[in-house]
Amino acid sequence: MTRPIFVAALLATAIPSAALPSAALAQSAPAPTIRQADAERLANLDAATGTALRQLVVEGDAAQLALARLALTGLAQPAEDVAAADLTGDWKCSMTKIGGLLPAVGYPPFRCRIAADVGRLTFDKLTGSQRTRGTLQLADGRWVYLGSTFVAGEQPMDYADFPEVVDTSAGETLPDVGVFEVTGPDSARILFPQPYRESILNVLTLTR
Repeated sequence: MTRPIFVAALLATAIPSAALPSAALAQSAPAPTIRQADAERLANLDAATGTALRQLVVEGDAAQLALARLALTGLAQPAEDVAAADLTGDWKCSMTKIGGLLPAVGYPPFRCRIAADVGRLTFDKLTGSQRTRGTLQLADGRWVYLGSTFVAGEQPMDYADFPEVVDTSAGETLPDVGVFEVTGPDSARILFPQPYRESILNVLTLTR
């Protein structure tokens, strides 16, 4: 059974923000409550990954297999060991979509940015036609991304403003949920299980 993830604010009123560990910066502002549908998508991350990779192995060619291997290579560091301050800055980000319409498809690098904003971490994919914007926070022992997909030229929604039931036929501005994993000093990825469009698993690979 899945349960909604709630990220509580740290004791910012009792401890000056400068005294907080850098890993706590992402939690020092209240985070939005995860929608039930997105909590279920997160709970299904391993199952979605298995389904996507099975399709890839059955239907994909050597180039598509190499794309997925590159996107998923790298052991994730324990989330509690990741310092939030070390994540901020500009990144290159490449999207790999696995399963669904195609066994796998990759896209060229775009610009992404992680920033500290009012005591929390924000994430922005800044270029490309398909974008995402949201926040990163520690929850249940992992970094969780809650945001909004949107297309260039449109405005994303704040994640907290999405209703529990979303009309996916109304447009491309939709809730986005993923798990952020740090794989090295200058490498990370966001795993997006069961996105609303095209694929079964999206992997946004970050390097700098």
